[in-house]
Amino acid sequence: MGLIILLMGLMGCSDDSREVTEPVEVEQQVAIVFSGAMGEERAVTRAETPLKDKVTTFTVYGFKDTGEDTYQQVFPGYRVQWRENTIATSTTNSDGWEYVGQQIPGQTVQTIKYWDYGATAYRFMGVTGSNVTGNYETDEATGTVVYKLTFTADCDNEEDTPYYSHLWYRAISSPDIGRAVKLEFLKPFSKVRFKFIFENPDDAATTVLGDKSFGPMGGTTIKQKGKVTVRYPLTGTSTAEIISVDAEAGGFPAFTQDDHDYTVIPTPSGQEPYKLIVDVDGDPKPAVVPADFMTWLPGYIYTYVFKVHVDGTVTIDAVQSAFTPWSEKTGEHTVYNW
Repeated sequence: MGLIILLMGLMGCSDDSREVTEPVEVEQQVAIVFSGAMGEERAVTRAETPLKDKVTTFTVYGFKDTGEDTYQQVFPGYRVQWRENTIATSTTNSDGWEYVGQQIPGQTVQTIKYWDYGATAYRFMGVTGSNVTGNYETDEATGTVVYKLTFTADCDNEEDTPYYSHLWYRAISSPDIGRAVKLEFLKPFSKVRFKFIFENPDDAATTVLGDKSFGPMGGTTIKQKGKVTVRYPLTGTSTAEIISVDAEAGGFPAFTQDDHDYTVIPTPSGQEPYKLIVDVDGDPKPAVVPADFMTWLPGYIYTYVFKVHVDGTVTIDAVQSAFTPWSEKTGEHTVYNW
């Protein structure tokens, strides 16, 4: 439905040239347009950059709320493509991204979609890559309907692993309605590192840290490949997506290099405790990180910092951790420090 604007028309109505006005309805349709951005994959700048710098095509799914817990799909998997030097050249291209006129196998030519100001809210989500499955799912316990995207994430093949977007949810009263829908994309990976600091900095010059192993205490492996499912709520009160990972067998037993980024599969539901063993001046020393602090969310870098205390005998008596998001908007947070 377009936006209705009331204009006042002039009409002569008698010999004395008096003028009266009557309302005239003019429908102004506002096209839905898209743009894409992604979080920087390293914590160096933490700046957001356009998605086109990595990929030039993504698929978008869109839904409008038509009442309480009712919805209608308005974008059934439209392909949105970056077109060089086309910004603002059409009503559906405000930032170089265009979806009109593209032929998708098995679908008709993609046509212009307009904002419906009679809806109550809109939801959009997107994904890159071709080996992605999208379908509906209903939670039997709550009755919540979600649209889920499923694909494979492979840490050894980061380039071919799809980006997926956060859920774009706006009530129809939001000022974002009518503007470009900016989808924020990220890879379904976490990055993990560990490092050492010394209670007394002078000990760093005289203490040798040899072989290091930081991995699951129970002997399981650190996963690097799995089936990712991202669930976007279409009903209910939640307005954020939920990611889950069904990890495949394999992986590696432990991190062995400190101050080195390891790309891993996210573990949103947590893991078992992790144990560090490091040779300190030839003597193996242990430290344990509880399971409570081994949850890895996608798009974050987790740093586990082990403090080495040297006083007659060498012990590791403190562990701390901080995580840095790949996106600038979230900032840096301390997870724990004891």
